[in-house]
Amino acid sequence: MKKILVYGFLSFLMIFFVSCDSWLDLNPKSSITVSSMWKNSSDAKAALNGAFNRFRSAFQTNYIVWGDYRTGFYGNGIDNGSVDRGNVWNNLLIPSTVGTNWAGLYTAINDCNLILKHTPDIIFEKESDKDYILGSAYYLRAFMYYYIVRIWGDAPVLTEGFESDNQEGLFPTRDVASKIYEQIEKDLQNAYDLISSSGGGSSPYGISKAAVNMLQTDFYLWEAKVNKKKDALGKAENAITYVLNSGLQLSDSYESVFRDDINKEIIFSIAFVEAENTSSFAGDFLLKVSNVPVEYQNNPVQIGSSAQWVSMTSEHKNFLWGVENDTRASVNILDYTTPDDQYYSWINKYLGTWKEGTRIFDSDVRVYRFAEALLFKAEIEIAHNNNSEALKYINQVAKRAYGKDNYYAGSYTRQEIENILLDERLKELASEGKSWFDLIRLGQVFNRVKSLHGRENELNILLWPVNNASINTNPAITQTPGYE
Repeated sequence: MKKILVYGFLSFLMIFFVSCDSWLDLNPKSSITVSSMWKNSSDAKAALNGAFNRFRSAFQTNYIVWGDYRTGFYGNGIDNGSVDRGNVWNNLLIPSTVGTNWAGLYTAINDCNLILKHTPDIIFEKESDKDYILGSAYYLRAFMYYYIVRIWGDAPVLTEGFESDNQEGLFPTRDVASKIYEQIEKDLQNAYDLISSSGGGSSPYGISKAAVNMLQTDFYLWEAKVNKKKDALGKAENAITYVLNSGLQLSDSYESVFRDDINKEIIFSIAFVEAENTSSFAGDFLLKVSNVPVEYQNNPVQIGSSAQWVSMTSEHKNFLWGVENDTRASVNILDYTTPDDQYYSWINKYLGTWKEGTRIFDSDVRVYRFAEALLFKAEIEIAHNNNSEALKYINQVAKRAYGKDNYYAGSYTRQEIENILLDERLKELASEGKSWFDLIRLGQVFNRVKSLHGRENELNILLWPVNNASINTNPAITQTPGYE
């Protein structure tokens, strides 16, 4: 079922619940050019498929690097990690560190730009199909610029697609961050309008109205909390209200959210499928065969297909296991000590498929799901000083975790309930690329990240340097101040 949905997730025939056979053999193109594209609606659909492929490539390893690894919650696995990763975990970034290269994001953005340039001139049998393609391109571009501005701050804003190597504008400078935020807001509005008029999709692999509203909520909460935009909180509230009233709901069990890629809770995912792409960050989490005696392999120690480069720190593992009956703990991380005292620990969330003695890392990356919608709503209510309302939404998530109604009851100060919210986000969304941005947005990054204690005054310490390769390729790009 998943394979069919993934291969057909861009098919409007599938999206509107009609046969998708004609789409199943389309392969993402390696590049989009004028000579090979833009003749009919099938070309535009194939171009969007290619843009999703590039989007996945940009995030397949960096999603967790950007979203989690700077927190200090992660460290070396049993095979040890690289010095490079250690620089991220310890916030000692240099221009060659993993995650500093924005090339993958801008390559995917260029695909979106070309779709937005050429698709309006193509005749479609159904206008809703055209709207969906354009709305999806706006969504993907907004999503990627939202990452770029939070990671690097000032960065080029490119909205015209490059189709040749002698085109003007190939060597842009870094635009101020405020211009990027303005572009994101425009793209999100266009995505909202076009996805709404198209009817939207229902698959988590395409762009639905709920996915647009989740990204809007995420964006406007950042604008409200980090950038102090006065009208942003109301916009976040409007967006999340749609999601909460959309008919989505929590899965009955936390584990099922991560063992079943097609799940009623999941709003938007990045798809990983056998024979297409299984090179996600999850490959770093499990133990290799040579490190585990055969009697314990997958019984219970989960075996991967390569080395275990990454695990959680013991301190963070203890935090996730801090409440004895928290059903999320064993999904987030497990450990096991053999009778001869050999200790193993592994992140248990993205197990993929064990097939013929090989681990296939085909677990999707969950980008947005309904549990986060509830926690977003709680965050908005806290900002309105409506603590009792906030608790209602936090407690919906907590009930599934702890098996108890009104787990959080009583009166809390503003700081106490913000800490509760952050703790629940860290547990609910562990290893889902959220924690670094949560710590910044909720104002706790310098308190909770040990490697940042006392470093509040370091210039741009929460941003990233630009990779040397990007600067060498384009001399107009200057290094992020503080990382020269």
